Amino acid sequence: MIVKSHGAQGPSMARPQTALLASLAVLAALGGCSNRTNVSAIGNTPPLYTHVYLTAQAVWFNSSASAGPDDGGWAQFPLSTPITVDLVADSGGNFAYLATDLRLAPGSYSQVRFIPVDASTPLTASAQTLGATYNMEADYVDSSGVTHQLPLELLNPDKGLGIQTSLTVPIGGVGAGALEGTSATGTTTSTTTTTATTPSTGATSSVGGETTTTSEFALNVDGARDLTAFTYGGVSGVLLSSHASAYNLAQSGGIQGQLTLTNLTLTSANGTPGIEVSAEALTPDGTRHYVVASTPVAADGSFTLYPLAANSSNNVSYDIVIHGAGIATIIIKDIIVPPVGSSGIGISSLTSGASTTTSTTGTTNTGTSIDDSPITPANLVSVGTLLPRAASSYTANIATAAGAPLPAGAEAGFYQTLSGSGEVPYVIEANPIDPFNQVLANPQALSSGTVDSGTYVSSGATVTVVSAAPAEGAGTYRVAASAPFYANGSLGVTVSAPTATGVTAASPVTLGTLALASGNSSATVSATVKAATAGKYDHGSIMLSQGGQLVASAPIDAALQAGGGTVQLTGVPGGTASSIYYLTVRAWNSSDPAGTLTRQWYETALDLSSASSASVELTLN
Repeated sequence: MIVKSHGAQGPSMARPQTALLASLAVLAALGGCSNRTNVSAIGNTPPLYTHVYLTAQAVWFNSSASAGPDDGGWAQFPLSTPITVDLVADSGGNFAYLATDLRLAPGSYSQVRFIPVDASTPLTASAQTLGATYNMEADYVDSSGVTHQLPLELLNPDKGLGIQTSLTVPIGGVGAGALEGTSATGTTTSTTTTTATTPSTGATSSVGGETTTTSEFALNVDGARDLTAFTYGGVSGVLLSSHASAYNLAQSGGIQGQLTLTNLTLTSANGTPGIEVSAEALTPDGTRHYVVASTPVAADGSFTLYPLAANSSNNVSYDIVIHGAGIATIIIKDIIVPPVGSSGIGISSLTSGASTTTSTTGTTNTGTSIDDSPITPANLVSVGTLLPRAASSYTANIATAAGAPLPAGAEAGFYQTLSGSGEVPYVIEANPIDPFNQVLANPQALSSGTVDSGTYVSSGATVTVVSAAPAEGAGTYRVAASAPFYANGSLGVTVSAPTATGVTAASPVTLGTLALASGNSSATVSATVKAATAGKYDHGSIMLSQGGQLVASAPIDAALQAGGGTVQLTGVPGGTASSIYYLTVRAWNSSDPAGTLTRQWYETALDLSSASSASVELTLN
């Protein structure tokens, strides 16, 4: 793609790496101590997906939350061999390692960037081994029972997926200790050299006289929010619009439980019962709950919702929502995840084993064993065994008000409220919108039953649940949109189960557009678009993203059909440090949509952090 920039648009300025990281790196190299960091991945996917493959080629870290991918300050770790994970298999407490033994300097990191191998590039050995056709791929089963293997589309894959976080790498321990180190499960592992442990931040071990602290970080990708199905130009696809989270497992806990499924006859495409468990917390304004993390229920009815942030000094409380189309929703309130203790919970130790060589931009480790044994979720509390009730279901979809489209990265949430004083709505189901058609590509299935609710007592104790209609009424939901950088939509729209015999789909409900979140100002992006070869493309869309997350889109059909023209994206969130965007263009010819489809991306940032407009010229090859 040939590009030219004008006006306020331009490359973001490089920011120098902080002196703190440089000084800590020197400190880590002295005194016979060092730090190593392992990075793993875990996910959650809706039950219609049988595989979701993500292939990584690098992991980056930055102390600045607002640093763009072209700025300075990044600690970059390219992988010597790409790694592929499957979010369907790597879920429910099962982790897949992305990178091990990274020599990440001690300090605090506010951003992690996952650098993928795009679906358009040659298939890597790791993806081929798992049976993938593409490096990034989503396999799903449609309503007719047909399985589709689709390339998982990314927005500016060269810039990676940015993840806001708060992670700390401690300064390596110094001093003599016992001949044993503490593992992630709290058991001891024998070594032949002295160790010194720092349980609250990472395990330490000495190899060849060097004391090493190992930190375990995990990236969590929630496919229920991130996998955006769409249909455009008669072709179906899946887009990854990332809302990933990053956790320090040394400061994490989780919630587990068991569902008795004997009263249910539920199946899904991936072999699970199609039930999910979501941990929820109150929004800052206290008007509704939001989803912190979700996990699928396994075929045997068990679930492990991990990792969840666990405060180092205070109890953390979550409510969980157990939901699915074929069951009466279960809500368990006030589940206490205790502070991480001093037993090394969530921490991996350096143990003896096979020699490993890991290539990074910094130090290449040779001849040193690393702990890449399976991660065991720790600091878990249990809600015991629950007996879900079967319930009928229906499907619902949305529409948008004329002339007031939702932001392209929006999702529709379906809420219910427990009866009783002081209760606020819970997210029961959520579904990202098709950014091109402004509807749900897959209508949302909703339970039409009443709700079971109870309050957590203690870990493993029986929770007494009470069945009652929610405040909205059985089978009725409030529907509201939400999107990154926008204020939450109104909860005034409702949808109810159809009453006519034989009707299983409710009439679509209309949602209005969203206002910008506080602190953001409205900005405009103008793109002059044309094809290098006249008439090559006659349909397409321009998409604006931040950190791999879709923010806005607009059709470019008229510009292409006229041989060139200007397209505007209006109401773009601007005026904050996060207002650094990149453009991707998807184009095709209507005579052969599948055969002519191209996806091209613009490599220079659009900086709207202090400007109200930006313009670009895009020539599609």
